[in-house]
This record gives sequence, structure tokens and C-alpha cells, in this order.
Amino acid sequence: MYMFNKKDEKPFLVTFDTAVLQPVVINNKVFTKAISHSGESKIIGKKPYDVVRYSCSHYGSTIQQSTKLSKEAIGNYLKLPILIAHDFGSPCILIPILSPKSDLNVWFSLRAIESFYPSEDGSTIVLSNGQTIQVPSSPQTISRQVGFANILNMHLLRRMSYLVNNGFPPSRRPLFQKDLFS
Repeated sequence: MYMFNKKDEKPFLVTFDTAVLQPVVINNKVFTKAISHSGESKIIGKKPYDVVRYSCSHYGSTIQQSTKLSKEAIGNYLKLPILIAHDFGSPCILIPILSPKSDLNVWFSLRAIESFYPSEDGSTIVLSNGQTIQVPSSPQTISRQVGFANILNMHLLRRMSYLVNNGFPPSRRPLFQKDLFS
């Protein structure tokens, strides 16, 4: 069904184009199906948690540091959304549906979730690209996770606003770095 060559596989990084990291079991091993916002998918030879951990490391953090940042912004809850990285103040936030370390956990980008509704075995999540994904969590849990992710997003946007707007008083903002030392 899925074919790939692990030797030639380059490490996969979560980007702003990553919509979902979904576990897939092939020959009793857990791999990751990465789905982009355009709907394209790719099988990665690592578990979803390992992809997230590697991505955090690549962008200069750790999953532990990202979790700590989420706890500071939201509180000490289970299954906190995490910041993978940010670009010019725009955060890339992933939401775990189950325990982050669970092999069955699905990670969603905050930007990828269009809507969700109850289904027979939990919830159906509708992606912004129109695809649907079944998850074994109640709509209440999904709602809580999306709410937490939005709180984290607002927290990070406020922090970036502080960086942009409060470095120097407006009348004393130097135009060039050399003006700092004059």
C-alpha cells in the first residue's frame, strides 16, 4: 500500500504548510502520514512525536521548552498545544488530540482546523482543504484543544508585539546599530 525507501528519506520538518501529522501502522510499526494544507500527503519513517521533537530541535527549541511555554500561557493541563516555531511573529502551533507521546496521537496545525463535529467513534475534524479526519476524542475535547491553541496564539502574538513595539521609546529609536554606541 505505502512504499518508501527509508535510506533515501530526508528528515521531515513541520512547516506552515503542514496541516496534520497522523499515525499510520505499517507491518506493526508506527509511521507518520504528513498532510499539507493543499491536501498532499507523504509517509514519514518516524512516529508523529519524533517528527514534532525533531522539528522543535531544528528550529532552536525542545519539545520540553515548548510545553513549558504553553504551561506559562495556559496553565498546567494535559495535552497542551505547542509552538514549533514562528516567522515574523506568526506562530506555527500544533495541537495534540491524545497524549503527545502516544503512538496514536494525531497532531493538527491550528490553522488547518476548519470545523469539527461528533462522529460514531469520537469526532470528525474538517480541514481547511476540505479533507476529513476521524479522531477518537469527543467534540468537547477538540473544542478545548482548539481553545487552548487560540489562547497560546494570542499569548505569543502579545509577546511578539512587545518585542516589536517596546525595544526603545519611539522618539529614541536608533536608525542604525552604530547609533546605539554614540
